[in-house]
Amino acid sequence: MRTTWGKRAWRFGGAWLVALAGLLTSGEGKAADEAAFERELAAQIQKLDPEAATLFAEANAARERSDLASAAGLYEQVRARVPKFSAATRRLCTVKLHQGARNEAIALCRKALETEDVAENKAALAQALLLRPQGAAPNTLDVREAFELASSAAARKPDDKFAQLLHCESALQYSRFDQLRSCSRALERIAPEFAPTYLYASMVDASEGHLDKALEKLERGKSLGIDEATYTSLKGQYEEAMPFHERYGATMLYGFLGWLAGLVALLGLGGLLSKLTLRAATAVPKSADENATGADKWLRRIYGVVLWACCAYYYISLPIVMSLVLVAGGGIIYGFLAIGRIPVKLVAIVAIFTLVSLWAMLKSIFFRRKEGEPGDKLDLAEHPKLRAVLEEVAGRIGTRPVDNVYMTPTTEVGVFERGGLLRQLTGRTERCLVLGAGVLDGFSIGAFKAVLAHEYGHFHNEDTAGGGFALAVRRSVFTMALSLAQGGAAGWYNPAWLFVSGFHKIFLRISQGASRLQEVLADRWAAFAYGADAFTEGLKHVIERSIRFDVHTQVALSEVIQEKRALANLYRYRVRGKTPEDAEIEKAVDEAIHAEPSPYDSHPSPADRFAWVNALPKRTIESSPDDTLEVWALFGDRAKLEKQMTQKIREAVAMNHGVVIPAGKPKAKVKKDEAGEETDEAEEQAPEAAGAA
Repeated sequence: MRTTWGKRAWRFGGAWLVALAGLLTSGEGKAADEAAFERELAAQIQKLDPEAATLFAEANAARERSDLASAAGLYEQVRARVPKFSAATRRLCTVKLHQGARNEAIALCRKALETEDVAENKAALAQALLLRPQGAAPNTLDVREAFELASSAAARKPDDKFAQLLHCESALQYSRFDQLRSCSRALERIAPEFAPTYLYASMVDASEGHLDKALEKLERGKSLGIDEATYTSLKGQYEEAMPFHERYGATMLYGFLGWLAGLVALLGLGGLLSKLTLRAATAVPKSADENATGADKWLRRIYGVVLWACCAYYYISLPIVMSLVLVAGGGIIYGFLAIGRIPVKLVAIVAIFTLVSLWAMLKSIFFRRKEGEPGDKLDLAEHPKLRAVLEEVAGRIGTRPVDNVYMTPTTEVGVFERGGLLRQLTGRTERCLVLGAGVLDGFSIGAFKAVLAHEYGHFHNEDTAGGGFALAVRRSVFTMALSLAQGGAAGWYNPAWLFVSGFHKIFLRISQGASRLQEVLADRWAAFAYGADAFTEGLKHVIERSIRFDVHTQVALSEVIQEKRALANLYRYRVRGKTPEDAEIEKAVDEAIHAEPSPYDSHPSPADRFAWVNALPKRTIESSPDDTLEVWALFGDRAKLEKQMTQKIREAVAMNHGVVIPAGKPKAKVKKDEAGEETDEAEEQAPEAAGAA
């Protein structure tokens, strides 16, 4: 650092003195008590020659008003009348300096020093030797002589601001940083409000490696009058000399802490909104109309704003996390290089992890998986009764019915909308109902309508409209996590993994909290449209069928695979082996209904939902004679759909486990079971198997 500043000293010193030429010229030789010094000079010349005293006063006045030509002529007259009065020669020297006549000025200052060996004359000569044309390189002999003169002057006049200033400048140009330190401290003591004080103090700090302190003192000097060019030049070189961590460390640390604080704030908002959701859910509404239309709109809007902010924060965070990954990986590799030992394998592993992490984050932003259909699309023209029910429920809720129904092999029931922003704004989105074949056994039409009313309640409350931002974030988080896991970089040591796992929890806390509120309001729609009893029956059926169907599927598939049997219709397959006792299944259903939800669950507890809808104001509900029939009565060809869904399951088993299950060849003979349903003898299936599931 000292060597670097020694090389640059002449550039700073010369530039600074030229910039201050007016100050130095007008203030040369003045003691700390300038007025007293002027009175002393006036008394001296008055004793020597009263007329010369008048000329000297006129010369000083001309110099003060920058009339340098008049001042020079008057000082010449004083010199001619009183040659031994060195102050006139000295001041003529400074005037010549200001006029650009450096050589003449140096000769005059030497003459003044020869006439009288005083600190002021030494300082003036030092000034003349140091000042040079802008951009000219310093003369080593001149700088050395100036340093010796300025040092002597400062020693004689320790409280003289001008003497200490010249001492600092000459020490800087002569690369005597020990002397620069001492004169800088002297200036801080005697001239704390003098701009050059902080200029030299900053250079001392810079020469000692304290660049942060140097910048602080430079800022103080600027506030006191350091010119913009000098300030900009020095600041740029201080910053250039600073190590990266010193230059940007504090800013990066504060930014990182602010970023963490933002994540914590989002987490706190999620928790607060969850509590508000619980309060809104437990508040008994005064009327059906008030709550069925979404009385808690303000809470839903707050959730929407917070969820949007969370999504935006995710994309803002990605560059920060990328930087952390680069810093962590690059820092480890740099550390090995610094100690002079490079473990090639370890460095390769760190480099690979870094690249994998960066690729995972980039992939999460720019790559999007192509989504397929959620299930097999039904032709509603083939199922007119189902279409009539869909339109009836939509009419009661006051919303548009679904456009398409997709059947899946499982027990899910849900709705969603798809379409771009334009279609959302014009109300032309595609509304879809996903219906699992496994949930339909034993599902009464009345209870089904109530569950469907719940789903239509989501449409009415616009829960399914929009949400593209949140969906994009959800996909991005999943893609990043999957890529990190596949690349072997999913560990606590990876900033990218820590971020994606932590953000996922925050995102779930907020998004699932919003989902819980949506579920509560949709439940109210179902209860007001078809009654709390019908909705309770329907939701309980969905929960029970989900558990029973899972048990039936696991046992049936295991048996079919082990015994190498065919499977044409999973839903009617008669299990021959041991199955769980009905009491065990009932216990599992009860546990599912009363399970305490976590802050990351998208639905409230079923038991709470039952209690909340039964606390709603009662309404007279119109029922239909068909409400007691099974939902399968709404479909045109049950057996065909069941076999179609079974084919989906066989394909999934083959894809995921490499096991091919044949469909079998049914006989032409068809008989009816005890319930009156058709079954194929060759498949050895019984309808009660589905009921037992």
